[in-house]
Amino acid sequence: MRKFEMQTDEKEVRSYIEELRKDLFLQDISVDLGNVNECARYASECRHCADCKGLDFCLNTTKGYHFVNQDGYFVLEECDFQKEQVLKSKSGNMVETLFISKALLNANLENYDLKTANRQKIFNYIQTFIQHQKNHTFCKGLYIYGNYATGKTYTLGCIANELAKNHIPSTIVYFPDLVVELKNLMGTEKYAELLMYLKEVDVLILDDVGAENMTLWLRDEVISPIVNYRLSEQKPLFISSNLEPKQELQEHFQLNKTPLERKSAQRIISRFEGLYKGIELDNSSYPR
Repeated sequence: MRKFEMQTDEKEVRSYIEELRKDLFLQDISVDLGNVNECARYASECRHCADCKGLDFCLNTTKGYHFVNQDGYFVLEECDFQKEQVLKSKSGNMVETLFISKALLNANLENYDLKTANRQKIFNYIQTFIQHQKNHTFCKGLYIYGNYATGKTYTLGCIANELAKNHIPSTIVYFPDLVVELKNLMGTEKYAELLMYLKEVDVLILDDVGAENMTLWLRDEVISPIVNYRLSEQKPLFISSNLEPKQELQEHFQLNKTPLERKSAQRIISRFEGLYKGIELDNSSYPR
């Protein structure tokens, strides 16, 4: 892009103005001696943006911004790539991850596999859930279950990121590692702090429930208090599991075959059901 100084020969400037006037990007913009540099920058950046592949390839004077003409004045405006990056940054702050790869934050509901009826149900349910959250009305989360390698964890990542785009904070946790951490923290202040955090977070997302070794302590001192609190405070819960949400999950919580244990397991299942709706996830070609 050429830049003209005050001492530049006027004939040379006027010749360049004629070149600019022929430019496709300047057909609706008046070019004169007073704005020739701004018009030249505008034309140059329009050409850059037309072929741009992303922020890493930006050739404009201010990366991520381009000149636009508003009512005869040139102003800087964010490009779509810059807006997307800012949105991702804000969204990232809305999702906390515990014991799970942050790479999951790249999961995107816009690219979600909708080839089956159940996957369409999940997609539609999240839109309904988000609307309830915006209206400050309670809506159950989801219990997403199915065989290994069907994309359950990826689905949870999609859900967390979609919530973040709508400014709804959530925490996604790999449950087996959480159990190990709680065991290590027993008897410390951090144990109580972590337990309270899991109770109070706006939207709690637990991945791979059922893969842990169930114990009396875990069921009655960890899971039950979290579920009871969240149910009473109407705080949604999302879960992924290989276990079917009624019989198989109940068997997981039932430590032996006695009637008392069966009732204890049934009790926690009934409270879980107040927080989520079960949907089976079938096969997907997306990353796990």
